[in-house]
Amino acid sequence: MKYILPFIALIMFSCSNQSKETKMIAESSNELMSTKIKDSTAVTNIVRDFFQAFDDRDLDKMEQILTPASKIIHNNGVTTDTKEMIEVIKETKNWYPRKRKLSEFEFDADDNFAVVGVVNEVTFSLPEYKEVYEPYNETWIFKKINDTWHPIRIHYSKIVREKHTEEVE
Repeated sequence: MKYILPFIALIMFSCSNQSKETKMIAESSNELMSTKIKDSTAVTNIVRDFFQAFDDRDLDKMEQILTPASKIIHNNGVTTDTKEMIEVIKETKNWYPRKRKLSEFEFDADDNFAVVGVVNEVTFSLPEYKEVYEPYNETWIFKKINDTWHPIRIHYSKIVREKHTEEVE
């Protein structure tokens, strides 16, 4: 009987310590989840903003979003930096209106780098009511610079098949 009271006190003390520790872990987990959600939203919005600027030919906005060293690897394998990409857009004579649908966003990040995958479906409106549909898989790599995410490498591939094969044609 004389050991029951100390035993109960010990149980209560260990339960209260465990709940404090559990609470600290839960709070840390919530903070990490909150940061991941904020980062995911930030980089997803950057991708959306980039394509809005691209479609509008807003070259100043595109330069704000990209860094001078950003690399864009195009679906034909050509690599351009920001300056070269801006020049290509400036020199394009037939800039057709387009509708764009971005979907299937995937996100992964640590403190300094983030990777975003996205399906980018573009439908171009050409003269004489002709439309051309172009779907792409894109991968964007972001680096956190001065607490702000910046795309440093963008790679996209045109979707030309529904199923992968290793057959040589």
